[in-house]
Amino acid sequence: MPTLALSVSELEAGSWVMFELPGFTTAASGTAQDSLDALRNAGATSYYKGNGSLWVKVVSTGDILGSGPGKGPGAGDSLQVSR
Repeated sequence: MPTLALSVSELEAGSWVMFELPGFTTAASGTAQDSLDALRNAGATSYYKGNGSLWVKVVSTGDILGSGPGKGPGAGDSLQVSR
């Protein structure tokens, strides 16, 4: 798979998820960090490339799925990565 879309929804604002993606090299958005420690401390969606992996931290803005007729998912937080 040359690309992968990552997304989070229904998380409280400021909550985050971090992924290690071996073999992936590029994130389409987010802020580049210069170390894994800097990535852990980042307060916004970010990425770090090192040791043969792309590390991605997706931080929630608190957008949640809509409810009721005609309501779709909220914007959520997403990021696309590629090999």
